[in-house]
Amino acid sequence: MKAVPDFTTKTEWQTAALGCTANLDDDSCGSREKSCVADPGFEYLQCVHREGKFTLEDCPMNYRYAWYVGYPEKAVDDRGCEACACGPVAGSGCVASVRLYNDAACASQFEQGGLASGYEKCINIVAPGRALGAKAITDLAYVPGECASSGGTPTGAATRDATGAVTFCCLGPFYLDIN
Repeated sequence: MKAVPDFTTKTEWQTAALGCTANLDDDSCGSREKSCVADPGFEYLQCVHREGKFTLEDCPMNYRYAWYVGYPEKAVDDRGCEACACGPVAGSGCVASVRLYNDAACASQFEQGGLASGYEKCINIVAPGRALGAKAITDLAYVPGECASSGGTPTGAATRDATGAVTFCCLGPFYLDIN
């Protein structure tokens, strides 16, 4: 019998990102029509975001240095398995011993033979003309068979939830690494 495999609904993404909102510095722009943001530093990119999944060409012209689409951590998960099935049973049967006696009290046995459900139903067990005092069937046992299993194939997938996608369009860094 095959072992039943474990089923999991665990998902792990290969890439993760952290997006932070910067504080606006309106006083440094000198105008109420503009908003300014402080430089995030060498290891970070300054980006704008928009809900939905968009292409690099959809980003503002000056924010096309890098482009990322982020998705919610929870996946759309419709994984499962096909139903398991078992084919016809093969190899099962019953076995027993047949005992023949000279007397009705089953005290004087003169013959013993095996019986099995997989063989012919009528067989000669005694020479013709021999008197039979009693008979007994003993050691009756069931031999279980096996069936070929099928089904159980994995179905579905865990995919990104595009309904919660956010597109990030980023400026190029302001620093040059001159090492």
